[in-house]
Amino acid sequence: MEEKQKVVRGKALIIGGEHQNTLGVIESLGQKGVSSLVVIIGPILNGYVLKSKYIECGKICKSDEDAVAAIKFFLSNEQKKIVAIACSDDAANILDKHYYELCQLLVIPTVKEAGSLIAWTDKDKMTETAKRLGITTPASWLISDAAIPEDIVYPCVIKPITSVKHGKAGFAKCANKDELQAYLDAKKDGEPVQVQQFVEKDFEFQFIGCSLNSGEEVIIPGRSHIERTTGFNNITFLRYGQNDSSFNDTVALSEIFVKETGYSGLFSIEYMRGKDGKDYFLEMNFRNDGNCIAVTSAGTNLPFIWYLYSSGGDYKGELAKSEVKTVYLMPEFSFLLSMLSGEVPLREWLADRKKTTCLLTKFEDDIEPYKEYCRIMKPKVFLGIIKFILLKLHIYSFVKRLTRN
Repeated sequence: MEEKQKVVRGKALIIGGEHQNTLGVIESLGQKGVSSLVVIIGPILNGYVLKSKYIECGKICKSDEDAVAAIKFFLSNEQKKIVAIACSDDAANILDKHYYELCQLLVIPTVKEAGSLIAWTDKDKMTETAKRLGITTPASWLISDAAIPEDIVYPCVIKPITSVKHGKAGFAKCANKDELQAYLDAKKDGEPVQVQQFVEKDFEFQFIGCSLNSGEEVIIPGRSHIERTTGFNNITFLRYGQNDSSFNDTVALSEIFVKETGYSGLFSIEYMRGKDGKDYFLEMNFRNDGNCIAVTSAGTNLPFIWYLYSSGGDYKGELAKSEVKTVYLMPEFSFLLSMLSGEVPLREWLADRKKTTCLLTKFEDDIEPYKEYCRIMKPKVFLGIIKFILLKLHIYSFVKRLTRN
């Protein structure tokens, strides 16, 4: 457990991985004068998130047990509960699993039946609940062994049954039964998977929001529209802005879904609008969304609203002065690497970069995390530039074949 040496005081506890999600919350709260106690869990790049000037104290933890110990250490001298924000599925799981151990110290995002949030991360449960509430979903099947249901529609998409410990890993598209069988035969973990009908999509979008009082008040300021996709990773170039009238029914159904879960906290709900014009529910994330900084940039600071509500502040006053202007969010390094690899044409990358108004790691009033991240990413960018040059010289494929041989 690596500790950032600062005085142990703070107003909010942020727990998550070393990525833009955690940094975005720190920045959103810091811009409002709220400092953070930060617990970083999982694989570490080099502690770039902990370079933020808005952090009073931070620790890098190698295990869930270390994370819980760090939380208790941080809060040992606090006189009142501290507001908690989870920035990854694993972090939400830790807070939920240890709810009764930590609830005297923290205001923890959870469902109405406290400590049972993990059950709602099951994609099969989410899908069945959505269908029951009248929300359109792709046809779905749950496979717990290698036996394939006869009525599966191809092509299909495979997803791990929960994002906890998986994230976006384990997603795959299968064109036919043979490919699906090969995937299942190669699985080693023995965990069930969700198989869904592949839907021809028009575009992907998210509702990023905040639920208060077990879903009695659900705040969905607007939506993110995925402008460019890279596989199943939705941390990519996107537009965030107000919902037009074609989303009214989907927003209303989403609010009903959140209330059904009894959840209080920050969330996002992922959808896909099909070529058929229908909005297909994909999943709900019971934690802060990695794209939430776009909402803050648009004029609605959801982490701060959750903080005010949970600490007895004037969240209604903050809501009243909030707005939703259109912003374009670019994940500066991953999108740059996508361009250098040839996935995104240079001309289109330049056009997108020109209209970008929000970045994931670069904040002018708190620049140290970005500087450290630049240092970490320098080798990857350098290799990307070499690959880009080779592609332009039309010799990359030749070099690739040569190295294989």
